[in-house]
Amino acid sequence: MKRNIGWLLFLWIFLLAATDSQGLKQELSVTPDADSVLFVNARWEKRLLHLGGIMLRQCAFTDSSLFNSNQFVSVLEVRSSFRFDIVADTALVLTSDFVEYADALAGINGSFFAWDAPWKSVNYLRIDQNELAPNRIPKEGLRTFRQSGSIAVSDKGKLSIYAVPDHVMLTDDQDRWEKGLAAEDVISSGPVLRSAGKDVPVIENQFNKARHPRTALGIRRGGRILLVVVDGRADEAAGMTMEELQRIMRWLRSHDAINLDGGGSSTLCVRRNLRKPVEVANHPSDNKNFDNQGERRVANALVVK
Repeated sequence: MKRNIGWLLFLWIFLLAATDSQGLKQELSVTPDADSVLFVNARWEKRLLHLGGIMLRQCAFTDSSLFNSNQFVSVLEVRSSFRFDIVADTALVLTSDFVEYADALAGINGSFFAWDAPWKSVNYLRIDQNELAPNRIPKEGLRTFRQSGSIAVSDKGKLSIYAVPDHVMLTDDQDRWEKGLAAEDVISSGPVLRSAGKDVPVIENQFNKARHPRTALGIRRGGRILLVVVDGRADEAAGMTMEELQRIMRWLRSHDAINLDGGGSSTLCVRRNLRKPVEVANHPSDNKNFDNQGERRVANALVVK
């Protein structure tokens, strides 16, 4: 019996990897370029974290091979059968502690924050139907690109990504659009990278043009969720511009995708089960070392249950 279970497990992992690889290659068959082909054909290290369907894939791109730079990319692929949750605190908390406290299997850092903001969040935040923080709107009265989309989680733990309509971005509407989302948890972020299977134009500004560690969330057409972290600020990992991040989210077949807080906040945490300790899977940059010890405290996180 144990031999049969082992064989079935091996077959499941093989089919999962083969299906994913073939899907990526089909996606690239339309407009392949050197970077996209390299990204898809790279030797990704795979770790099956949960038989129900949580797979961690990581790859180090060395010798300035991806976007003429060294890169380290982590992708956590989660089947839609798992529950998601947005967690937050009035104090800043390590992403790994958010995962631990929430009895979660994995998590990434959430949206942007400031020391003097309500619940430390500078964007709209709603948890368990309670509105905890409004959008912080600049003096000009318009939303920023960091408030151009929202992540919503239903009472059943189902995840959705929404792009704020253009007319809302160009008015002084602060929170009315988010209030109308039928969800238990909502948090705003941005920029939105992909919507309904298409790239969203990236605004040209210094934040988007510079290379930084980045965190992104993607949803494939079939419902699988992608938690993506790109390391940066190290010789081993340069980080990515927003357009480069958008490109890899497209290559990963995200139907919808949104950028989350990046820089020193970018952190991906995993564990095999609730009895195991939480691991930091990437290389957070706050300690300026390319290791797993440089976590920054953040205001909120997205976790997998």
